[in-house]
Amino acid sequence: MSASSGRTKPAINRVKPVVAQVGALGQDYWTWVHEPEAGQPRFFGSAIVEACSKTPWWVVPLLWLPLFTYCLAASVVWHRTPVPAAVSLVLLGVVGWQLLEYLIHRFIFHAEFNSRLGITFHFLFHGCHHKYPMDKLRLVFPPVPASFVISGVYCSLVMVLPYGIALATFAGMGYGYVAYDCLHYLVHHVPSSSLPGPLLRDLKCRHMHHHYKDHNRGYGISSVLFDILFFTQSN
Repeated sequence: MSASSGRTKPAINRVKPVVAQVGALGQDYWTWVHEPEAGQPRFFGSAIVEACSKTPWWVVPLLWLPLFTYCLAASVVWHRTPVPAAVSLVLLGVVGWQLLEYLIHRFIFHAEFNSRLGITFHFLFHGCHHKYPMDKLRLVFPPVPASFVISGVYCSLVMVLPYGIALATFAGMGYGYVAYDCLHYLVHHVPSSSLPGPLLRDLKCRHMHHHYKDHNRGYGISSVLFDILFFTQSN
């Protein structure tokens, strides 16, 4: 019971499915969601929906790498993009993904939606990862929501660029996305001592700082480039 308000604050019963409860937390949600807990609680009452809400990390490269590689090959073989140009476009696409990753993480995943529906939306798309950061099956982006983002990127590129150039750039952004999700899994679930090289260890350190010390800094996961450019580096 709160001494100042005379009311009981809403709480989460981990024995019951979590998603149906988070909207009732109201403003208390924003404190609760940034207090990490261990474990893999049940999210949904339906066994089918619960199973569909989980995505092993290896699904991401298995599902998406063939598509992005096909687009790159189509750009070079059928649309006659010179190989050096295609490589440059892929690299440009990777950097483009890193910018999109930063913007989505900072301005969508960390936006505060205060309605019951908004809080539930936030929890499903990102809050769950902050509350249960070591849940291996709710870390990478599930295929269905990922397909909307990927389709949006594809449509945007083909509207503004010649098709062959758009395909190679799209492939680069796709490779950047796959790298992002795989790196995200690595920095959460591989010990620093087992990570190859100082770059990955630094990424892990910065990302753990984002989760456990200051969630308002360190929005880049696969790269620190845009955190540097926009002055949001983890300390």
